Amino acid sequence: MTTKRILSWITGATAVMITSYTLYKVFSGQPTGFNEILAIGSTLMLFFSAVTWGRKGEDNGVRQDEELGKRISEKSGMIGYYILLALLFLACVSEQWFYGTQSPFLLILLVIGLFLHPMIEFVQVRKYR
Repeated sequence: MTTKRILSWITGATAVMITSYTLYKVFSGQPTGFNEILAIGSTLMLFFSAVTWGRKGEDNGVRQDEELGKRISEKSGMIGYYILLALLFLACVSEQWFYGTQSPFLLILLVIGLFLHPMIEFVQVRKYR
């Protein structure tokens, strides 16, 4: 059994256990908070990372340090950025529609999200001049 497969099984089982426990807490009426949500996100991040990338010395997929792996990371980062930006916009619109108010924190995050990518591109271009 390869390292990739072992890590995939461990992180997948952990993600299922944490998600199941959090869902149990939600349906039983117990309070859920920041820690539960952060644990779900962290274990899912580890799971998808373990499933996606191959390991050095094992011929089991694209490695993150290869040229193709770098392109995949760059492309998926951009897609994730735009999805997150759209979700922030939808959260701002939904909050105005449901509650009639705007959260200044969501609006600040939306504005930062709008100019963050072009600003980082600008800094990177200046770095290579």
